[in-house]
Amino acid sequence: MKTDMKRLIAIVLLAAFAAGIGSPESKAAGRKVNSGDMASLVREYNLYQGFDVVSVGGLGLGLVKMIAKASAESEEDRMALEVIDGLRKIIVVDYMAAEQDRKDSFSRKAAGLLKNAEKIIEVKEDGETVNVYGTAASDGDRIDDLIVFIPEECTLICLFGSISADKIADIVEMEM
Repeated sequence: MKTDMKRLIAIVLLAAFAAGIGSPESKAAGRKVNSGDMASLVREYNLYQGFDVVSVGGLGLGLVKMIAKASAESEEDRMALEVIDGLRKIIVVDYMAAEQDRKDSFSRKAAGLLKNAEKIIEVKEDGETVNVYGTAASDGDRIDDLIVFIPEECTLICLFGSISADKIADIVEMEM
């Protein structure tokens, strides 16, 4: 992903917390992302050429956290570790190299799975749309099961678990 897009995603995540947390209708709606259905979709398309998938589960995340803690050199590295502390699974899909019909099919199915989820924010910039879905946790300080979907870049990022608004804000401040 381009550096500008990474910065945009960081800003979008911060805005997602601002928009999603504390919003009475978002808590009342209770429209959650179905992590099982999303993981099944990724497994189905992972078989096709051009779909690059990284999936890290609980044990893998534990190992990554342990290794990352030992090698974290900067404050930004340590802050990123704090962000992933509440996660139980991460799935990243890049399908830019897939055949066009497979890209379209995956994007359509992903959008279908997300249509009933809580869309926290949508940002359009330079012909790209970043959609962020998730569920505000009952404590109001976290978002559960955050999904970033960028169809034009053929990118899907699923962060299953809880993410702290304060930690994201700290990282965004460092990026600025």
